[in-house]
Order: sequence, then C-alpha cells, then structure tokens
Amino acid sequence: MSIARLHEQKLVQHVVSQNCDGLHLRSGLPRSAISELHGNMYIEVCTACTPNREYVRVFDVTERTALHRHQTGRACHRCGAALRDTIVHFGERGTLGQPLNWEAATQAASKADTILCLGSSLKVLKKYPRLWCMTKPPSRRPKLYIVNLQWTPKDDWAALKLHGKCDDVMQLLMDELGLEIPPYSRWQDPIFSLATPLRAGEEGSHSRKSLRRSREEPSPGDQGAPLSSAPILGGWFGRGCAKGTKRKRVT
Repeated sequence: MSIARLHEQKLVQHVVSQNCDGLHLRSGLPRSAISELHGNMYIEVCTACTPNREYVRVFDVTERTALHRHQTGRACHRCGAALRDTIVHFGERGTLGQPLNWEAATQAASKADTILCLGSSLKVLKKYPRLWCMTKPPSRRPKLYIVNLQWTPKDDWAALKLHGKCDDVMQLLMDELGLEIPPYSRWQDPIFSLATPLRAGEEGSHSRKSLRRSREEPSPGDQGAPLSSAPILGGWFGRGCAKGTKRKRVT
C-alpha cells in the first residue's frame, strides 16, 4: 500500500515484482505500472487469440498446473482454445506479454534515476541485465538501494544497503515524506471489477477458495459452486514449487 501511494504521488514510476500473489495489482496500482515477471496466480490467458485474451479470476488458477504443464482445464470464451496460467517456474522462460510486461520493465529501468529493491534476494533478478542498465557506464546507471536482511549479489553495486524488514523501512520512509499509508479496502480491490465470471458448466473446474468482498457476498467466480476442503496438491504454491520434506525411514 505504501508503494501504491508513492506511485500515486509520482515518486514511483514502475514496479517490477517476482511475486505471483497479485498483491500489487490488488493494492490499486494500474496494470501499466506493474511487471509481474513470474506471473500472477489469478490470471489465465488464451494464447490462441491475437492479442492474447486475459481472464482475471477471483481464485487461484494454478490448481492443475506445474512446471512445463500450464493448462488450467478451462477454455477461452471466444475461440474455445485451452487456457493456460501465467506462472514462470524455475527453469522456464517467460514469453507472455502480460502480466509479465517485460517491455515496460526495461523501458522504466532505462529511464530510472533510482532503483529500490525490497526483500528480494536478487539471485534470479541479477540474471536480467536489462533491469540494471548494465550497458551504461557505472556513473550513468540508476542509484541502487537495497532493503534485505541477508546478503544479495548486488550489495557491492548499491549506493545504500539497509539490513532491515521492508515494512519497518517503508513505514520510516513514508513518515519522512509525510505521506499516509492508505489502508487496504477489500471493497475497492480492483480484482473484483477486473474478474471474468465462470460460465455455466465451469463451476466445478476448480476447488480453491474464492476471494470475496465480504462473508455475505457470493464471489463472482463461484456461481454457487461448493468449496472443497481437499488439501492443496499442486499449483504455484502447492506441489509445483514446494520444497520436498524428507520422510523418516522406518526400520
């Protein structure tokens, strides 16, 4: 929410996110100001349509997807082709225009005078030289500020490295600027106005709990479908990327 306010005040021009949880979109940032380089768990797309047709949902669309397996089990409302998620797993190369928005990210980096890195280990982002303007001489590159509790591979390039928690640092920054952090409002969450409802017959195509503006209001994505209490087995934050746990050997 601090970043959304800074963008509103024209102090932040663009946000590059490695997160797949869609929180920057839900904070109120415009789509044009966000590059979700590893995808968004609430967005599925039809790549058969030109341009690609997006479907924003109010539930996690990655239930059936995993590394190199991206079809969500639903079909495009326009052409009938299979929809796919937008997640970029480790070992994959992101090729979708949106929500990755690589073009806007590189353009913003080339014009930036400052880059603020919040919480990222930068172990993946360091591999994207376009984000760091590495073709420019060091004196003409954006000043780099890093907030992280651990070492990052970009520490030596930083004008300032703060070993702290992002929330604490952003609170101090907003206080220094005299800006109030806007509270998150579920009623103003853009995802509900952007969402495409499921069609008849698609109600049982997922078992993930849907977002709701309130407990009383039915979610646009549910269409009256019962919610499953089955454990999460796959998808972006399930089997698809969870770290394996060692089982004890029984002798």
